[in-house]
Amino acid sequence: MKFNELNLKSKVIRALENINFFEMTEIQEKIIPKALKDLSLIGKSETGSGKTHAYLIPILDKNIDDLEEVQSLIVVPTRELAIQIFNEIQKLIKGYEVKPYIKAFIGGSDRINEINELNKKIPNVIIGTIGKLKDFINDNNLINIYTSKILVIDEADMVFENDNIESLDLILSRMAKDIQILIFSATISKQIIGFTNKYFKKIETIDLVKNKISKNEIEHLFIPVKNLNKLDLLYNLISTINPYLAIIFANTKEEVNNVFNYLVSRKINAILLTGDLESRERRKLLKKIKSGEFQFLVASDIASRGIDIEGVSHVINYELPNDIDFYIHRTGRTARYDSKGTAISLYDFSDDVYIKKLNEKKLKCIFKIIKDGVLVDAKNLFKSNEKVKKIESDVHNKYPVGKKIKPNYKKKRMTLINKEIRKGKSQIISKKYNAIKNKKDTD
Repeated sequence: MKFNELNLKSKVIRALENINFFEMTEIQEKIIPKALKDLSLIGKSETGSGKTHAYLIPILDKNIDDLEEVQSLIVVPTRELAIQIFNEIQKLIKGYEVKPYIKAFIGGSDRINEINELNKKIPNVIIGTIGKLKDFINDNNLINIYTSKILVIDEADMVFENDNIESLDLILSRMAKDIQILIFSATISKQIIGFTNKYFKKIETIDLVKNKISKNEIEHLFIPVKNLNKLDLLYNLISTINPYLAIIFANTKEEVNNVFNYLVSRKINAILLTGDLESRERRKLLKKIKSGEFQFLVASDIASRGIDIEGVSHVINYELPNDIDFYIHRTGRTARYDSKGTAISLYDFSDDVYIKKLNEKKLKCIFKIIKDGVLVDAKNLFKSNEKVKKIESDVHNKYPVGKKIKPNYKKKRMTLINKEIRKGKSQIISKKYNAIKNKKDTD
């Protein structure tokens, strides 16, 4: 469906044509016509599906240029995402004769200058992070949002974290009861459902993800660590794939630093993204990445939240995230819009249950090993089989639970059981890998 088939203002159509937007993506086709009718909606779509314009277009179409009041509020989890949305809407209104006043309220900005600006002119569209909005709207009454007709919550799964829900409640209490709300998220959490049930009797959910947890354009590869040095395996991997731009994820700040320091020691063109960087430094860093100065970005989930970087060809999980939802978010950083991408995860024998869960969610897991500088097909070395089941059964029988047990025995028992099962699995895996390696060597 084309944008000019919608009943949009002519200047909005021209703005879209100026940035070469003619055809709607699926999420835009589902959301925009209903949003134009003032319906409240939850849009569940994959990262990179075009959801930003699914709400920016209705916002611009409904904006009344000569009305000096807040007409739309966009709530986001991070300052980087706020800046990205601000830049996108600025591109859209570039050709406007009379431009709406768009303002981003984010942490790290000059508060005094922002207050002075508010005294001179009221923004038509506000984009902001939770903490900053609460400061200006609730704590100090610097912005009146009761006039707003649309509330957008983007990357809602991150916005609706426990420490943000109370602040979001306070913000919504300052808005009109008939506010139109548009919520966008790759996953729908219990917090989101609880929030919408509290404020809305009925809200339509447009689910384009359904049972899929990943875009078809992303290939998911899994490489066993086995008994190899994990950092050396990572180096071997990136030398093999030579990506255009790759994000390497680890689970903790300590491990992120370890990976980064190792890559630098091997003369790899990498940059580090940490959560303690000042806002200005983060902007500089992201600008360098987008300009092509670096080939690798090493980050944790927390440090990289809300960052949208075009051109990411590969996502590498140095460690698999604890939460399946984080796997979705990480791998969704590649294959933006219509491009293709690759997600590669280094996995250990302790990750067999994790991979089983991914399989249950219909994710196609492709197993590879590195052979002579090439990724070659392999079976899941850690897949449960009869030998593994026998080890598990034998170990459990080795440590029976009697009628009378000492305090903490059950906990100690499970520790011993898990330790022996891991050891047994490791031995099976080593034999499998050696068999595969020997077969490859003779081929």
